[in-house]
This record gives sequence, C-alpha cells and structure tokens, in this order.
Amino acid sequence: MAKFKRLEKMPYAGIIIWLGIFMLASISCKNPTSPDETSGANIIVKNECGVALDIYMDANFQFSVEYQESKTIRNVSLALHDFVAKKYGTETEIMYLSVEILNSINYEWTILSSASLSISNEFGETLSIYQDDYFLSDIDSPGVMLIKSILLGKRLMEAKRPSDDTVVASITIDIGENKEYSWTISK
Repeated sequence: MAKFKRLEKMPYAGIIIWLGIFMLASISCKNPTSPDETSGANIIVKNECGVALDIYMDANFQFSVEYQESKTIRNVSLALHDFVAKKYGTETEIMYLSVEILNSINYEWTILSSASLSISNEFGETLSIYQDDYFLSDIDSPGVMLIKSILLGKRLMEAKRPSDDTVVASITIDIGENKEYSWTISK
C-alpha cells in the first residue's frame, strides 16, 4: 500500500517521464528517405526486368545493376534528365526515360520488361505450359496464349500433356529485347 501512496503524491510523474522520452526521440530522428535540400535529388533505380543492366544519365554511364537489385544515383540536379537502361555490356536499349527533376527528393525508377511471348498450340490436344519449371496455364488446341512482361534472359518453355506430365515440346528462348516473341507448338 505504501507504493500506491507514493504515486498518489506525484500522479503526473509517469506522464512527464514518457513525454520527455518521446521529445528526446523525436528531436534526434531524421527522415532517411529525403535528401538534403541543397544536394539535389536521388534516383533509386530498381531492376526488375530479368537481366543485368547498365544505367546511363544524360549519356554518361552511372553504374551496372543486377536483376532484383537497387542502386542510387545521388545528387541529381534540378533539371531535365535523360535516363537509359541498356542490357549489360551491350548497346541494346531496354528502357528510355526523360524526366524533369523538380524537387530535391527521392525518385524511384523501376525497370520492367515489356517483352511478350505468344504461344500457339497446334498440337491437336490441350497442353500445360511451363516457364522455367513453373506452371503457367493450360492451352487448348487450337489456341493462343500471350505472356505479357516476360522477364528478359534465357527462358525454358515446355509444353506437357496434363494427363501424364510428358514433355511434348520445349524450347529455350533468349528474350533479349522488349518486343513480341512467338512459339508455335505442333506435331
């Protein structure tokens, strides 16, 4: 009972202590996602296209970025800039972007594939389609299936009989550019 009496004499002590801790914590916190106003903007480049890329800003090489990796171009001036993503070690342009940077903030550029694969089934029976050992869908015969935004790189495509998983056709397609590719399955 003595402990309760002590707290009764100072009912606001706990609140004051918590307010003090909160104020100290909030004073020392800085926002890590916005750059210093005087340093320019940051461009966070995310590679989700399937292959390694070389990144250019205003025709100047910045860095290479692996698939599923992010890197940052720092201190970008407030102006109009041209950004290009090329397939690593080549001149094959994957994506071009022209952006006017208006504020000293973090901008994010996610590079995706816009390549597609059209699959025609002329085999005479329904087939299960697999990409890199992952089931995508069944396709009737005759029928067409379109895979949008297929990742760049070499893709193993297989057509299997749904009844017994027998591979009746397969092909490795090197998806190297953002264009439409095709595969016709026939006997």
